Amino acid sequence: MSLETLLVRLLLLHETATGYTNLPVSGVLDHAQRYVGWIFELGKLRVLDPDSAQGLPSRGRIAGGYGAYFFGPPYPMYLLLEIPNIDDPTELRLAALFCDYLLSALYAAGHREELERQARYDWLTGLGNRRALERRLADSLPTGWGLAFLDLDNLKIVNDSQGHLAGDRLLQYFADSLRQSGFEAYRLGGDEFAVLLTKQQLEKLYRAIAGFQVSYGLAWAEEGDGMVLVTLADERMYEQKRRKKALH
Repeated sequence: MSLETLLVRLLLLHETATGYTNLPVSGVLDHAQRYVGWIFELGKLRVLDPDSAQGLPSRGRIAGGYGAYFFGPPYPMYLLLEIPNIDDPTELRLAALFCDYLLSALYAAGHREELERQARYDWLTGLGNRRALERRLADSLPTGWGLAFLDLDNLKIVNDSQGHLAGDRLLQYFADSLRQSGFEAYRLGGDEFAVLLTKQQLEKLYRAIAGFQVSYGLAWAEEGDGMVLVTLADERMYEQKRRKKALH
């Protein structure tokens, strides 16, 4: 290989690396797969399930190419860079450098996606959080859809009498009931939850919350957009809570 050819390939490798910036994990892989054939003659990048890569080295030369294990986030995978002439020392060094850049880009993209995921989900229940709901309601709900604002009436009593671990379990059980019923549910904080649903799903919601002490309010798409629905449903939930207290 001439020095000029090597310099061109190194420039292509650098261009590939700079193109990874701010891409998601899927975009990083697509970008690498587009460029690999320009850098390596007959080169091909394959992404394998870890189970399919058992027995392969975590990083290094393998028969017909170069392999590297990516541990995530968001999920583990095995990167197989197929290069027919991997026995050539120059090709081996270029393959190692290609994988260095690719792994660094995947780690950056994966951790960025994980931080974004954590910013949208409630850590205790795994449901979407208030921020996720706000993003969801940025697009108007279709006619016939609405929002239920739910409040666990006895969470404070459980926390005070049985401890916060028991309160956390109550929140998790409630979230599981909503999730297992197939609802798009969110935890807004404390003892407050929101569910997006149609009018035809009301009976299913009542069944999902039947085993819990819950106050709720409903608001429908025809009554407003976005967080206006949350405010309306919240007000109606508190009105129901006041009526309950008046009966005791």
